[in-house]
Amino acid sequence: MTTAPPRRPSPADMPRTATAAASTSRADRRLIAPAVLGPDDPPLRGIWEIGIRTSRSIPRTHRLVALTLATHADYTTGLIADQDQPCLDGLVTECRLHAAQIVVALNSLATRGWIQRTTPGRYETAHLVLTIPNALLTRLRKERVSL
Repeated sequence: MTTAPPRRPSPADMPRTATAAASTSRADRRLIAPAVLGPDDPPLRGIWEIGIRTSRSIPRTHRLVALTLATHADYTTGLIADQDQPCLDGLVTECRLHAAQIVVALNSLATRGWIQRTTPGRYETAHLVLTIPNALLTRLRKERVSL
């Protein structure tokens, strides 16, 4: 008698963002909330890139998508101008990954507080902005990282 091999999990098996957000504690939400830069802090994109490159919890494909997205952002503010928004098709072309991989990476980055959508909707048309999680900015301020 043979049995079927165990089914491999896929990104579709991950919980939806609404249930994932509901299950995160208040302390967790404060850690990933967008930080507000002070006048003595370095430019947002510089801090953001250091955080993405040094994070041990971000998979390689997500890091690729994040750093590719950062190339479109203003160095000081982290904002991506409307005409520079890569959207999903642009990221697929630039990263050479499948659209599903890009969506999983963007969802992961948004859940962890690295990016935010400035317009509602799907990633095909959504506008994104870089954000720094509070926990990262607190750590970098303690280490006195300068760019």
